[in-house]
Amino acid sequence: MTANTLRELITIPWLDELVVKLPGAVTFVKPEWDAYILAVGTKQFARLGEDGEGVPSITLKGDPHENEALRQAYPEVVPGYYSHKVHWNTIRFVPDATIPEERVRELIEHAYEIVFGSLSKKLQAELSRDSAT
Repeated sequence: MTANTLRELITIPWLDELVVKLPGAVTFVKPEWDAYILAVGTKQFARLGEDGEGVPSITLKGDPHENEALRQAYPEVVPGYYSHKVHWNTIRFVPDATIPEERVRELIEHAYEIVFGSLSKKLQAELSRDSAT
């Protein structure tokens, strides 16, 4: 399955609309990973792809304590696939998923905020200024 096909398969109708509102956020396909990447600056904050079992999923940067709480609250939230297990979570898009769509949106925004906050102040200012024009 190609990343473009995967992006179509994972139906998050509001995803592109959300990314446009995040200063400096970009999306692109990373063919060698069969993944659709969400990044700010040069740093990734989310990745759409398949997990090791072929389940469509999104992997998000997060806070370690919150990541653990999410894993305990929702069975479809697991340690980040092919990522640092403490700082990343993978949300598996399984048919019986219980995590609310609004919560997924919040987690994407939070992942962006974490990564944006790790950028240099100069780059943050440039990205914010560029998105204001």
